[in-house]
Amino acid sequence: IGYAHDPDLEYSVEIHSSWGTFEWVIRKAFSLGYRMGIVCNSDGHKGRPGASYPGPGSFGAIGGLTCFLLPSLDRQAVFDAMRARRHYGTTGTRLFLDVRLRLDGGGERFSRNPVLPGATTEAVGEALMGDIVRTDDGEATLMVDVVGSAPLERVEIRNGLETVAVERPYGDGDLGSRIRVLWEGAEYEGRGRMTTWDGWAEVEGNKVRDARPVNFLNPEKVLTREGNRLAWRSNTTGNFAGFDLMLADPNAGSLRIETPHVSEILRIADTGREDIVFDAGGLDRRVRVFRLPDVNDNHAMRLERRVALRPGRDNPFYIAITQEDGHRAWSSPIYVIP
Repeated sequence: IGYAHDPDLEYSVEIHSSWGTFEWVIRKAFSLGYRMGIVCNSDGHKGRPGASYPGPGSFGAIGGLTCFLLPSLDRQAVFDAMRARRHYGTTGTRLFLDVRLRLDGGGERFSRNPVLPGATTEAVGEALMGDIVRTDDGEATLMVDVVGSAPLERVEIRNGLETVAVERPYGDGDLGSRIRVLWEGAEYEGRGRMTTWDGWAEVEGNKVRDARPVNFLNPEKVLTREGNRLAWRSNTTGNFAGFDLMLADPNAGSLRIETPHVSEILRIADTGREDIVFDAGGLDRRVRVFRLPDVNDNHAMRLERRVALRPGRDNPFYIAITQEDGHRAWSSPIYVIP
């Protein structure tokens, strides 16, 4: 994306497909000053978009989907939505997402990216997903409405390269004896980005009641358990995989994790709602450990949050959602520009 970009033709970037998850593409677009939407597609070579599931081989993810926000179901509306970035992408799930930005003092919305000729403006008090707007306000109210196809694990509010807030539908008092271990990331941006995570984990000083895989999508990549010891075969290409541990005691004992890239021992009592992160180099390559409620029935979240508008630079506000079942989604940004 840094080699060439035509803003008159290229309105969005793909950050997920059957080949994995590539959030670094939109981050690089931000760093270069591009104003891009976000899409996810299949690219599964199976001829079944919307049902592109990985089998054996190098595909390690479910093909993505893009939801277009349309006033009517016709060809012109689809192309208009593409050009206006009125869409959000998912890793294959069909969740509902609405993102808006309320401008206290009003503002102007551009008909197209103002770096292009012929852009006009109209007065607005609210910006929708994909809009490019200008305002004199120093703050605005970001409004998010999400209904998941599974319980929600977190909703991240981002302003370009910065994560402004991480919202969860549960508090510290709701946490139980369920520990989630995830590995994620890639070697580098190119085609050989696959990272192998084959490894094992063991709990000492506690008892594992159950273990459940997360994003083990290939039939030959499995998670096995014998007592307190787990073993797995897994790889990632920017996406994540892992498992949930259900423990007899929520705080006793320790957890040992052994992978080709991370070798760590941590106390169970130290795990909480926030991620414990073990960096593994590469491209966003790491292991994360955190605690979840034993049962999470929260499929929906509705948020309103005040956000600061940084002067003199683009403010691309967008949402990243993670469900408990491992699916993710990203809204196209709302661009507040100087």
